Amino acid sequence: MSTKASELAQYSVNIDADRFLKIPSVTTTERNTISAVPGMLIYNSTTGTLQQYLGDLIWVAIAPGVTVLSVTLPGSQTSVSAGDTIIITGAGFDAGSTVAFRNGSTTPAASSTRVSGTRIDAVIPSLSEGTYDIVITTGSGTTGELGSAFDVDGTPAFNTPSGSLGSILDYEGVANFDVGATEDGSAVNVSITSGSLPSGLNISSQGVITGTPSVNATADTVYNFTVTATDSENQTSTRNFSITVQENYSPATSGHFGS
Repeated sequence: MSTKASELAQYSVNIDADRFLKIPSVTTTERNTISAVPGMLIYNSTTGTLQQYLGDLIWVAIAPGVTVLSVTLPGSQTSVSAGDTIIITGAGFDAGSTVAFRNGSTTPAASSTRVSGTRIDAVIPSLSEGTYDIVITTGSGTTGELGSAFDVDGTPAFNTPSGSLGSILDYEGVANFDVGATEDGSAVNVSITSGSLPSGLNISSQGVITGTPSVNATADTVYNFTVTATDSENQTSTRNFSITVQENYSPATSGHFGS
C-alpha cells in the first residue's frame, strides 16, 4: 500500500506482513501536502529525522540516536595534518550534523559534507599534535563520539626553498645540492615524483644530489623536477626545484662538448 502524500491523511502508520511498524517516508515537500492531524508521525527523508505533527503546520523532530563507528584517513596515512579530508562512518547523521575534534578543547572541522545518514567527510583544521576524539552533533542536538579516533602529526619540512638550486657546467661541474626534508629533527625519505634530473646526476634517499652532468647541452638548459618527502606516517610534502646545465663549448677543440 502506498502511504505517500494524499494517502497519509488516512494512514499515519500500518503494520506490514512481518508485523513491523512502518512509518511513512516522505520528503519535506511531500510532507507539506499532507492533511496532517496532531500526533501523526512521518520519516522525513530530506532531513533524515523522524517527525511528529503538533498542529498549526508545526512538525518537530524526534531526536534520533547518533553513532560514530569509524574513521578512514587519506591514502595509507596513519596520522593527519591540516587540510586532510577524513571519512567518518556511523549512523543517524542528519542534514544538520556538524563535526568537531576534541583534545582537551574542542575545534570544529574546517568544513564537512554529509554524504549520507551513515557518512560525513570532514576537513582537518589547524590542530596541535596529539590524539583526537571525533564529536558529531546532529541538527536535533544529539551527539555521538568516537574516542581516540586519529592522531595529528606534522608533515615533512624541506631544507631548501623551492626554485632554482643553481647552475652547473656540462661535463665539468660537480653537483652538491640538498633537497632533503626533516620531521621532528629527523631526516625523512625523498624521491623525485615528476620531471627528472640531468643525465649524470643522482639523488639519494635523503635528498642529496651529486654527480657531473653529461647532457651534451647545446645551450643552457633548465631541468625542472618535483621532490616528494614521505614521513613514517605516510604523510607527504612536495616541493618544486630546478637545475640549470650550462653549455660547455670550446671552439678551439673542434667544436665538441665536454672539453
